[in-house]
Amino acid sequence: MAEYAPIKSGQLVVRYHAPWRRRLALSAGIVGAVLVVYGAYEWGRFDGGYSIAAAAQERRDHAAEIKTLKADNADLRGRITDADMARSVDRKSYDSVETTLHDLQGQVQHQREELAFYRGIVSPEDGVGGLRIQRLDVLGDNAERHYKLRVVLMQSMRQDATVTGSFTVELEGVRDKQPVHLTLAEAGGQVRDGGDVPFSFRYFQSIERELTLPEGFEPSAINVEVKSPRQAPLRQSFPWQVITTG
Repeated sequence: MAEYAPIKSGQLVVRYHAPWRRRLALSAGIVGAVLVVYGAYEWGRFDGGYSIAAAAQERRDHAAEIKTLKADNADLRGRITDADMARSVDRKSYDSVETTLHDLQGQVQHQREELAFYRGIVSPEDGVGGLRIQRLDVLGDNAERHYKLRVVLMQSMRQDATVTGSFTVELEGVRDKQPVHLTLAEAGGQVRDGGDVPFSFRYFQSIERELTLPEGFEPSAINVEVKSPRQAPLRQSFPWQVITTG
């Protein structure tokens, strides 16, 4: 819009103005001031050794470095996972080998016991033949106060005839702080009317009987007496030791 010349009317003067020019000039002044200030800021940074191009390149370098570090971190995590898996496999393999070794040791021990047993049949260590108690085991089956008594009798091969006879078992222990002796029948074992257990064998025989201990009775020893017409009675005492069978 054009600016018109003032019109005089008596003493009153009327002037017409264009406001957009002032606004345009003000805006231009503000933009110019901002540019001057920014230019001065950039000049100051440049004069202090700062370069926009160098800063942009540094940012790109940092971004590339971060990307490389992330890739390295992912690779390390993968290696850690592989190492953990390898350790797990190694541990399982070690446990398997340990279990196998334990089983083999058990088998070797069992074979040694069998070898000693058969050696005793063929040639007793003391050189004396005849009837003897080769071993006595008390086996536990996790049932409360319930056990299995195993008595193994043998004679050397020098005695080629069948041996017969019987044996009795007495459990020695305490109940209510008093010494107590229980027969095999009183402990629930199967016996004949006379309270004994018969046997008949040529080289060896394993005999088992079930036991159920009375409440409050704490056993400490097992006394066994073996009788046979071919020799004098044989008496032997064994400590109460339970073998857990699972």
